[in-house]
Amino acid sequence: MNLISEAEAGIRSLFDATQKGFVGDASAGQNQISNWLQYLRSGDQKVLGPIVQELEALNTHISNNNAAGMAEAFQRMGELTSQSALNTHNFEGNGDKIRGLSQKLITAAGNLRLVAKTQPAQN
Repeated sequence: MNLISEAEAGIRSLFDATQKGFVGDASAGQNQISNWLQYLRSGDQKVLGPIVQELEALNTHISNNNAAGMAEAFQRMGELTSQSALNTHNFEGNGDKIRGLSQKLITAAGNLRLVAKTQPAQN
């Protein structure tokens, strides 16, 4: 499995874990975030800093079962991911794959906004 496929599977797993406001076990989503954070922090790329910050924010929102906050974090990660692909053009199509990941993150954000509408207001 390549990095793009792993990221897609991770986004799906994370969304599945969050979409019902954690009626089930939140640790599945938090484990995925921990894996991503470990991977992103292992590199020395300052450009990834904002994505790491959003993942940390997402983790906090998951802990608080705050679907609106999760939606904001997914949206921001989608935007940051899209920006990172702006200058990525090669024959392997990596830029297109990254832009596709961005769209999945933004779609998850939209779906979580719908979930948030059914939750009581967060403090």
